[in-house]
Amino acid sequence: MIITYKPFQANPWMNGLFGELTGEEGADLCGALPRIDVADNGDQFVLLAETPGLKKEDLKIVVHEGVLTLSGERKEPAQVEGSRWVRNEISTGKFQRSIELPAAVDGGKIAASLTNGILRVVLPKAEEARPREITIQ
Repeated sequence: MIITYKPFQANPWMNGLFGELTGEEGADLCGALPRIDVADNGDQFVLLAETPGLKKEDLKIVVHEGVLTLSGERKEPAQVEGSRWVRNEISTGKFQRSIELPAAVDGGKIAASLTNGILRVVLPKAEEARPREITIQ
């Protein structure tokens, strides 16, 4: 049998400590919150979030005052009647993840898609936040 080592999940104190350091109180660094990547492509930011097993109806994305908030709920999988869990590691419940965007974005042009458990959010930068080359006169 293979046992996955998850030191922060087994130790609530460490989980709370690292949750405070990352700005997410009580954060389960081992799976409750979607892991995210954010890239700056010059004219836009692209956020990728791992959301396996979730449908678009399970997710909510809000951008307000320079902060993107991703929230949702991962429901508990149906269990076969009369059975009991032998091992239950899949995180369930509500989650919320907020990140401060490093520049202003054009809220009217934000687009999101969900493919194979990966949420992709494209956040075009506001015109004043886009890089510009200045011509020297």
